[in-house]
Amino acid sequence: MATPMIEDNIEDDQLASMSNDDIVRASRLLDNEIRILKEEAQRTLLEIDSYKDKIKENQEKIKLNKQLPYLVGNIVENSVEFLKLHFF
Repeated sequence: MATPMIEDNIEDDQLASMSNDDIVRASRLLDNEIRILKEEAQRTLLEIDSYKDKIKENQEKIKLNKQLPYLVGNIVENSVEFLKLHFF
């Protein structure tokens, strides 16, 4: 792997040997690549937000499901007590 100083010299040599049209073309290619990467980063951030929302919803469902058996148990116990008091 070349050191930064050597890389700069290589890039300077490449740039010096390019025509103006080549430089403009390379610049446009870099601009397009930057645009594509920015769009991809934005899409990834939106996907992360979507995953965070799903995680939050699932955590709420888990919390509710942990409470539900106790609620069902209480209803059954109360129903049994009600039946015992009124019918037996």
